[in-house]
Amino acid sequence: MILFEQGELSSSSKMNTLIYIIVFFAILLFSIRAALGYRSYKRSIYPHIYDNYLFDYFYKLNVFRDASRSGYLKRLLGYHRLVYANLTNKEGKLCAQILTLIHSKGILSIAHLHSNGSIHGSDQGNWYVKRIEENKEKKFKIENPGVYLKEYISHLTKTLSDRKVQSIIAINDECDISDVHSSFRICKFSELESVIREADCGYGLNDSEIDEIYTKLGGKLSR
Repeated sequence: MILFEQGELSSSSKMNTLIYIIVFFAILLFSIRAALGYRSYKRSIYPHIYDNYLFDYFYKLNVFRDASRSGYLKRLLGYHRLVYANLTNKEGKLCAQILTLIHSKGILSIAHLHSNGSIHGSDQGNWYVKRIEENKEKKFKIENPGVYLKEYISHLTKTLSDRKVQSIIAINDECDISDVHSSFRICKFSELESVIREADCGYGLNDSEIDEIYTKLGGKLSR
């Protein structure tokens, strides 16, 4: 009888050890993913959209699988939803990233570009970035975000029965945008708060309508 109880204790101890090991490696993997993701996060538009990286963005995205609501935007605008869109070309190359904000005063789509250097471009054709690398000025061709934003807005208005959608192009503060000439409003990431505060499509949306539009654009509701 005593030997049997000792065996049970030993099995229980092994099980607890196994659980601790699993939990340790799960936390380690989560921490590594968080650390790797932060490098791209800090250069992106998201620090200007979310309260913080770990809890308001990464945890929501990877645990709840839903980063469609931001603590920062909740204080700024109240109830809202966010829709992410990555537009690619025929070869599957990423061409534009667009974040669409659905809030009580309408819909705002933001094409966001993070780079560094001096950007040159207009409504037509490719854009170019010039910057100094290895003591030499180098010129790089990039996709024109305005072309893809225009296409995306056309898709949104058709999907939403011609509902008005506002749109802007937001660019990393490290860029010189003085030589960018576009029919879209161009702003720096640091100017986003004032842009979002001023956003008003001329119609109101209640919480249910915000969720309805969100689901039409491919979002899944989670409470």
